[in-house]
Amino acid sequence: MQEFKKCPICGKGQLSKKKITETFNYKGRTITIPDYVIYECNVCGEAIVDRETLKSSGKILKEFKRQVEGLLTPDEIKNIRKKFGLSQEKMGEILGGGKKSFARYETGQLCQSRAMDNLLRILDAYPFVLQLLLDRKKTISTEKKYVNIEDFELKRAYKIAADKNLKLKYDFEGEELAV
Repeated sequence: MQEFKKCPICGKGQLSKKKITETFNYKGRTITIPDYVIYECNVCGEAIVDRETLKSSGKILKEFKRQVEGLLTPDEIKNIRKKFGLSQEKMGEILGGGKKSFARYETGQLCQSRAMDNLLRILDAYPFVLQLLLDRKKTISTEKKYVNIEDFELKRAYKIAADKNLKLKYDFEGEELAV
């Protein structure tokens, strides 16, 4: 059944409901969404996307972007967080991005940035980094800047290795094992 409403764009035509197949392009890749509901004006030809279609296609398009960009999936993000036994709020507080960000990453409502994705991958591969982040939060004051000496030494060792084009290996506590 078609619904007829006045067009909010031109104010003259009537909107009629249509189901179409919509194709989206992103960085040279395409995705097609069938049963894409729009309301099209019979005078100006403008189309307005149905609210439910917008909501359901939004999630599909975010997942498509993750695939194209090579970002972690919501389940992968959830598994990394659970690996540390942290709540979504606590993980968001530690890594930044807000208290609700991880809930949105894990449900697919929000696509994480490349920087957040990289940080999550680093945490997954090198769990001791989480302790460095927690220690840093405890040792840096807002009134005076105090830096944990272990963080400083770790950064210095990393810079020396990077300058020499070497790879450092650390155990869980961040102790240097080999250069």
